This record gives sequence, C-alpha cells and structure tokens, in this order.
Amino acid sequence: MRTPKAEYECSVLIGADGYNSRVARILGVNEKSEPIPTLQYLMAGSRLENVDEIRIYVGNGIAPRGYAWLFPFSERMAEVGLGVRGAPLKPYMDKVLEILRKELSSAQIIDNRGAPVPVGGVISKYIFDHVILIGDAAGMVIPMTGGGIHSSIAAGIAAGEVAGEASQEGDASEERLRTFDQKYRPWLERIRRSLKVLRIFERLSDEDLNELAEMLSDEDIVDLANGLNVGRVARKLLSHPRLAAKLARQLLSI
Repeated sequence: MRTPKAEYECSVLIGADGYNSRVARILGVNEKSEPIPTLQYLMAGSRLENVDEIRIYVGNGIAPRGYAWLFPFSERMAEVGLGVRGAPLKPYMDKVLEILRKELSSAQIIDNRGAPVPVGGVISKYIFDHVILIGDAAGMVIPMTGGGIHSSIAAGIAAGEVAGEASQEGDASEERLRTFDQKYRPWLERIRRSLKVLRIFERLSDEDLNELAEMLSDEDIVDLANGLNVGRVARKLLSHPRLAAKLARQLLSI
C-alpha cells in the first residue's frame, strides 16, 4: 500500500476508510451502496425543553425518504440534522429549524457538516485476495437508521480476527478471508432485513406513517428499523384492515 508519505506491506489490508474508500478505488471497485446525503448543524444557545429526549421526525413534508433529528447535548447545546433522498437538503433543513424555532430561536450554528451515508445495503463484493472492505466502504450500515457505528465495530472485530488467523497460517487468499462472512453473518442478516423494511416504508404516505405511529410501540419501531423481530411486528399489523394488505404481508415475507 503506497501513501503520499511511505509504502507499506501487509498480509491482509482491512479497508475501513469510509464511503469514498481509497482502498476500494485501488482495487477497481466501482460499486457503492446507495447513499443518502446528510446535513447536520451543531447549535449553541438553544433553549431545549427536555434534554433527555432524542427526537426523530419523519414524513414526506419534512424529510423525503429519510428523517430529521434533534440530539440534545445540554439545555444550551444540540445537534440538528437530517438526511433526504431525491430532494435538496437545505430547504428541508430550514423546515426543521422552523419547527424547532421556539427552542432554537436564540441559537447559533457553530459547526456544520455533511456526508453521504450508505443505506443501500452491503455491496456485492468486498473480499479479495489480501483485502477485506468493511464499514461504510462496504455498505455495512443499518439502512433504516443510517447507523453504522455498532455494525462497523462488529465488522472490524470480525475482520481483525480473520486477518490475524489468515496471516499466521500464511494464507490470505479470498477464499480464506471469506470466513469473515461466517463471523459477521448476524449483522449481514440484520442489514439485509433492514434494507427490505426500508424499501417497503419509503413508499408509504404520511397518512400511513401516522397510523403506524398509533399502532406501534417504541420497541416495535426499534426492531423494525434494526431488522429484528420483523415477523412479530408484522403480525401485530395484520389486525389493521388497510395496513395488513399494504404493509404487514410484505413484512411477513422478509
């Protein structure tokens, strides 16, 4: 591996260098997981009513095919952000700030940043001779939430174990490194199920989402978003005359 400063040799290279992975480019990997653009503001001087409350806002009028959030750090400091697909970020961020105007009227933006988050699932090929791509570089993010910290840590642990074993054995072939899939299988399944849930939910109207909010518990929502116990939540929705046909039966097929 050659960098601007030096050249390095290794038995196994773990490419954990983000969505625009340089390692992937060097390998000639053109496939990328579908991204959702995100924008977030760090705001100081807020007047938050509840600092123990994380807020998530969904709906086509506020964050098309994504969601907005408010993460309090203290009564006077908060992060406001959103991700949308198929629409410009800034106008919808302005809508979010208007919704939160009462609590953020005196707040100032002291930092802003944005980045693409891969929510299209794991790419088809991420293991090669001597190389394993993980994290955002491989699309190892929970699609419904865009959360990738836990899934990437798990991928790093699994890749590290496989790389260490392969190096000691003197076999860093793609076939040997494929044992990563066995170690990481539970997360691969969660990502797969969460992506299927996302594809179903992104077609729902705001009316559908409001009805879901009335029917589902916090636990149900967390499970669906994370690709867990999807069947249990689907069976709960079967009692709803409209959502049973529109949503529950599709979820049961996952």
